[in-house]
Amino acid sequence: MNNTRNLSLLIVSFLLVCSPLLAVHTYHAEPAANMTETIPGTSLIGTLAGTLVLDPAQPVSRISIAPQMSTTSVKMYYTYQNRLYEDSLDGYLYMDYYQTNGTRISVNLTNKGSSNFQALDASRPITFYVLVEESAYNSFISKVRRFFLWGLSPNKFVAMGSQPAFSLFSSSNTAYTILSNQGESLLPTPIVGGGLSGPAGERTIFIGDPGVSSFLYIYNISDEPIYTIAFADLQVTIDQIEQAAIAPVPLTNVLLYVENYQNTYLGESRVNVRFYQVGYPSFRFIHSANSSIQLPYTLWTNQTEVPYNMPFSPWPAPMTAINEQLISLKVDQQDIDNAIEGLYITTITVEIINGI
Repeated sequence: MNNTRNLSLLIVSFLLVCSPLLAVHTYHAEPAANMTETIPGTSLIGTLAGTLVLDPAQPVSRISIAPQMSTTSVKMYYTYQNRLYEDSLDGYLYMDYYQTNGTRISVNLTNKGSSNFQALDASRPITFYVLVEESAYNSFISKVRRFFLWGLSPNKFVAMGSQPAFSLFSSSNTAYTILSNQGESLLPTPIVGGGLSGPAGERTIFIGDPGVSSFLYIYNISDEPIYTIAFADLQVTIDQIEQAAIAPVPLTNVLLYVENYQNTYLGESRVNVRFYQVGYPSFRFIHSANSSIQLPYTLWTNQTEVPYNMPFSPWPAPMTAINEQLISLKVDQQDIDNAIEGLYITTITVEIINGI
């Protein structure tokens, strides 16, 4: 009796996308900070950090903040003599939303773990602002600018950073999924970090505008990086799938190109991407003749499993103009043993979420 089964030919197609997946609530973190926003009646100055668009079909009752904004919680990053430095300033977090009667409500979320919405108009966006004391900001800029009569110094104010993240809840305390340019998750969504870049981690934001009183506070702005992504191969055939049960089988290299690399944060950047398979909650091969027959697998890089549909950075800092990382595939022997013979196909999608 011949028990040989044909599982040798599996085709992996790779897809690059720029458009986000659909989700109920959508958060757009700003791509750059301009440091021109103020709060009436305060001595604060800062930036719009992000905008939250709600789906009225999923009523929101409460927002939670974790970690909370606290003393010396805003980091200001600058370069000096080819080194990256930081200052810490007292930070403040504000949220604006509209009530059903049209009134705009401003809520100081600093040091608050949560806040209940009162008569929230879900058809209008919610905005978040990160601010600092204006006098402290002016002192920081004075230190960074180092203006000379013959021109600007090589110092650059490059980014600001802030740790707070938020979650949304219904009246029955159900957590909602939020899609942002930082990824989709039930985990807290960072308020800062979905923009083009920042030099010091996920929750930093590029400084993209000369800011307040630019005539008095003259300083250089770092050139923003431009990221593009590509696969070395768009289609891969695995002839011996059994080898993937022993150790991850190499698929292809994922290439990340950084434009303006020489002027971009000394290479101390990081880019988050997410890998997923459209229409499925995890990676799996689909039988070409019967879509209900599936073979699960996982992706690996540098001995680390790639998280499914979650922010992930395969390229460690410092980065170069061209960065590559090998992606491999692994299956469980038990799944292979239980598989039905035939041709299996899968499509892996990778999407750039944010440059940081």
